[in-house]
Amino acid sequence: MKALFEFAIAGANVIPTLLLIFIMFYWLTVLIGAIDMDAFDIDLDMDADVDAGTDLGDGHAEGGLEWLNSLLRFFNLGRIPLMVFLTFLILPLWLFCIIVNDFFGFHGLLPGLLTLVVGFWVCLFVAKVLTMPFVKLFDKLDEDKNYSAIGKICVLKSSIAAGRLGQAEVIRDGGGAPIILTVCAPKGVDLSRGERALVLEHQPDRSCYLVEPFSL
Repeated sequence: MKALFEFAIAGANVIPTLLLIFIMFYWLTVLIGAIDMDAFDIDLDMDADVDAGTDLGDGHAEGGLEWLNSLLRFFNLGRIPLMVFLTFLILPLWLFCIIVNDFFGFHGLLPGLLTLVVGFWVCLFVAKVLTMPFVKLFDKLDEDKNYSAIGKICVLKSSIAAGRLGQAEVIRDGGGAPIILTVCAPKGVDLSRGERALVLEHQPDRSCYLVEPFSL
């Protein structure tokens, strides 16, 4: 273990080791709630809002953005959080550098950089494969996030009393899996489990949806 640690911080492996430490530190801050998991997400729709006053000439600028977006989508970026992708990139990259540098006896920074560059391109495709199972998961989460529940009827899955938060289920229009919301009621209003309620608005300060009793 000591030999592995010393080799991991040697010149040839210091950069991938620093990247690994960065990823570990990031997930630690996410676990303790210091930052959100999507804090560093990238937007792949940047070409959709090109400034109307910008002269695109023969369209090369717009085409260049679309080419970049297509490349990022190929590696699942934009469909999963950036830091999730980087995690599945950096972990294999660190292992690749450790194994290759040890095999060839590289200890210096310059040969280590060569290994890092080669490993980066190899591990991009490894990360693409490893993140494939998460694509549908995050697509589903994005679909739920973008679904507007305002004005919908929900059914309480737990009671709400004395200003406490509860959970409610909204049935999608056209079928599909129901949406589970964190809900709250106006001051002085109590709602019981199984009761129907109307979703009025989202309250970002409490991270919940305000609901009121509903009856026909």
